Amino acid sequence: MAHIGLVCIGEGTAVLKGERMTGAEALRRLDLAPLVLEGKEGLSLVNGTACVSGMGSIALSRLSNLMEWVTAISAMTFENLGGQQAVFDPRSLALRKSGGLQEVGKGMNRWLASSDMLRKAQGARTQDGLSLRTIPQLHGAGQEIVDELATVVNEELASVTDNPALGGTPDASEVFSQAHPLAIRMALKSDSCAMGVVTIASMSESRVCRLLDPEETNLPAFLAADPGADSGLMIAQYTARGLVAESRRLAMPASLDGGSTSGRQEDFLAHATPAVMKLLHIIDNAEYALAIELVATTQAYGLRQDGTARGPKTDELLSKVRARLPLYRDDRPLSDTIEAAVDLLRNTSPR
Repeated sequence: MAHIGLVCIGEGTAVLKGERMTGAEALRRLDLAPLVLEGKEGLSLVNGTACVSGMGSIALSRLSNLMEWVTAISAMTFENLGGQQAVFDPRSLALRKSGGLQEVGKGMNRWLASSDMLRKAQGARTQDGLSLRTIPQLHGAGQEIVDELATVVNEELASVTDNPALGGTPDASEVFSQAHPLAIRMALKSDSCAMGVVTIASMSESRVCRLLDPEETNLPAFLAADPGADSGLMIAQYTARGLVAESRRLAMPASLDGGSTSGRQEDFLAHATPAVMKLLHIIDNAEYALAIELVATTQAYGLRQDGTARGPKTDELLSKVRARLPLYRDDRPLSDTIEAAVDLLRNTSPR
């Protein structure tokens, strides 16, 4: 934050279009005048809470969009794997008190309405694996954590996080020395949200593993268009597994680090900035893991030859995705396909 502040006042260094230069030169090239700071504005520029609130807002925006895709992608996989749709029956879901669970259950029913694929699969087994039948419970819990993060971010943006805080009048001033710059709520909620995102990504990877198993899908192993000669999506599932493993390591709570600085005046540290930075990294990984599931589940649709109709909403989404992600047939490197799927998740809505 201090280095950013230096550039704002025409000091320090900056990188503009790949070129390193002084802060004064960067502002000149952008036709901007250096800020002339007034009372307490220098402190506001180096207050880490502003950094946390800004990055937390970015994390919240990305998560809000990602959670829509989580429901849509898992619905497509549920359909491809012939899941037992009774698990989303509102009468059953009402037995567990959870707003997020109810919301996700309704969303799954909307995506899967009138699916002949699921009608044909009805009664094929008593119950599905947990990565399918716990979608309302687990994704619902994740949605609740995201909602809680939204509450904290909005309240942080509306708060005074300066120390000291000044009030009163020029003749009767009030000075409040307190600890509002300590962003402990953002630290704790970011850590909690990170664990929720890792869990959702982990379950997504488990579904990908099922999609690649011919015993689960009655499709070619690894969803290869030319089984035996091509490796299909085998290595993509390795990638998803690696991303989830890295995210699990990153999910260790930053807010527990503690520490003492400033000659013991600051003998408790919230570590909110590392918590939010870690959350953003975990969101990156989750977007790639979900993108891999999207590639896999649309590939499964493309390999089916039984003529059974998809649900209207999943069919509409498949057409939208297929415009960007053609059926994978030639065993080429998958990196471009995965990047295209990530771009779709980050910049569009499944609706």
